[in-house]
Amino acid sequence: MDHYIPKRRVPVTLWSNDRECAEGHVFLDLDPSGNSHQTVLAKLNEASRFLPVAVGPQGLIQLYNKSRLVRVTAGSDVLQSDVFNRGFLPWREEEAEVWLSDETSVSGRVWMPLERPTQRISDFMNQRGWEFFVLLTGRDVQLVSSAAVVRMGLSESAGAPLDLPDSRITALQWPDPSMFAMGMMEGRA
Repeated sequence: MDHYIPKRRVPVTLWSNDRECAEGHVFLDLDPSGNSHQTVLAKLNEASRFLPVAVGPQGLIQLYNKSRLVRVTAGSDVLQSDVFNRGFLPWREEEAEVWLSDETSVSGRVWMPLERPTQRISDFMNQRGWEFFVLLTGRDVQLVSSAAVVRMGLSESAGAPLDLPDSRITALQWPDPSMFAMGMMEGRA
């Protein structure tokens, strides 16, 4: 027996691996009690392989394979709380430039809920599996497939320059090995 779950339509734009762009409406579940509602991010991160999208003026349903999607944006009139829910748990935003499998790049702030205060963006990305994550750009919210990320340029650094030689190492003069054999290096540290 099928159970009816009330839905609402939210306009979105979908980008796929082959650089194709499609506009349509996704269907988000409404909580009959009115306590909570599904977000676009939650819909994308459901275990189902295909995303039903109403396309065109007649609203014909097309199923998009989520593994082929690179990113999704909601329409300009959609509330941010319909796209993703920040919730009450601690979170942080990290500046990043993200290069995608469709050979495009997007810059913004990666929004990540924190599981621990020392969580790095690499920890967050490694835990995503095939999920979508939030990238806040200046103009909109991008929901990016972690599977489509080829590379991320971060604003953080290793703490010390990696390309400059360490002056302590270059100042060391290594003795000639023959000096050890002749006993000339005894008592020297």
